[in-house]
Amino acid sequence: MAKRFSGKVSIVTGAGSGIGLATAGRLAAEGAVVVAAVFDRNQLSSVGRFDGQLLDVRSEADWDRVLAQTETAHGGLDILVNNAGVHRVASAEDTTRELWDFISETNLYGTFLGCRKAIPLLRRRGGGVIVNLASFAAIRGVPRQVAYATSKGGILAMTLALAVDHVHENIRVNCVCPGATGTPIIDALVATSDNPDRFRAELAARSPMGAMATPEEVAATIAFLVSDDASHITGIALPVDGGRSGR
Repeated sequence: MAKRFSGKVSIVTGAGSGIGLATAGRLAAEGAVVVAAVFDRNQLSSVGRFDGQLLDVRSEADWDRVLAQTETAHGGLDILVNNAGVHRVASAEDTTRELWDFISETNLYGTFLGCRKAIPLLRRRGGGVIVNLASFAAIRGVPRQVAYATSKGGILAMTLALAVDHVHENIRVNCVCPGATGTPIIDALVATSDNPDRFRAELAARSPMGAMATPEEVAATIAFLVSDDASHITGIALPVDGGRSGR
């Protein structure tokens, strides 16, 4: 595999499983130093081959600590992948203030805080790349996901604003909008169904390709966007949904 990221230092949040873990593995396989940030201490064993760090993305103190550690141990930062997020199914009438705040603070504020805290480090390296994880729900209507969709739509809009603000500093900012992907979030959603096998098949059938994405497929897209192969790309929202958004 090509070593596109030799000499590059990256942080991947939500790296304990799913897309985050696949992205950490892909960047490392191509030569990057990977700081794998996880919320749950139990996930540190999953990221043992990386520089595993505990991070609550809602916490300024946690971000300051992880970024300072990254700069001290690895010399700086070149790549940030804001992957950490939560998902809940609820209509507007079922969404309490507590649920709204939990989703918004984790997905939207946590992503914003990561960008805000990382940009000075990227600037000190003469530029860098940020990829934020939005969602298919940010670009198309999805039933009973009003708070989740709003948080992901905010990530998309924030990505565009950041791209414009920092393009002159050689900092590129893009977002990826996955459709249904075979991650623990989907597994948990399927498990609540009355007929898990049928529900999983229905999720796959929503894609014109007839299958859910794998975490590795999304990770490959992220790796492209943070690489020099995408050097003239900033301010985009790239669906990885098997063609679903094209219907």
